[in-house]
Amino acid sequence: MTISASQIFTIEEYLELEAHSLSKHEYHNGKIIEMSGGTVVHNQLGGKVITQLNNAIDAKDAAFQVYSSDMKIRIESNNRFVYPDAVVVTLKPEFYKKRKDIITNPLLIVEVSSNSSMSFDLGDKFNMYRTISFFQEYLIVSQEKYHVSRFFREAPDLWRTSDYYSLEDMIPLQSMGLEISMLGIYKGVDLNP
Repeated sequence: MTISASQIFTIEEYLELEAHSLSKHEYHNGKIIEMSGGTVVHNQLGGKVITQLNNAIDAKDAAFQVYSSDMKIRIESNNRFVYPDAVVVTLKPEFYKKRKDIITNPLLIVEVSSNSSMSFDLGDKFNMYRTISFFQEYLIVSQEKYHVSRFFREAPDLWRTSDYYSLEDMIPLQSMGLEISMLGIYKGVDLNP
């Protein structure tokens, strides 16, 4: 699909184009942006985080659902549709206009970040995510070094930040009452392939 950078699309046009596209695109207030393919390390870390989340949920028989980077999130206040690397919802997802590929109630969002995407993930993207009322926790997983940043909403406009650097660290997921391990995320991943 060839899309002009200056072309403006309606949501309906975007959703129709995305349904027939061979690659993923995000929607940013009328503009359609093609997503670049992930690296080996990015894909490994995304898969490991999803495995860690599912294992923690299953171990506690908790009522959460985990989705991969194929599930879009609707950010109503910014008129966006984005693909995070992983998303968790409580009990069951709420969908945008009854579609089964767009979630509106993310509890926890995970982004696997590189040096080139870190400032966007920490800045503009996080600011957009924070406008979602259901959203309570954010993990940014570095693909350059052992480092996970965790942000937890303590009050509507108050976020607590914690950083984890050691493979022995356990990362508490306060919104879910669970924890995942740094070792589980990074074990077997060559950060310098």
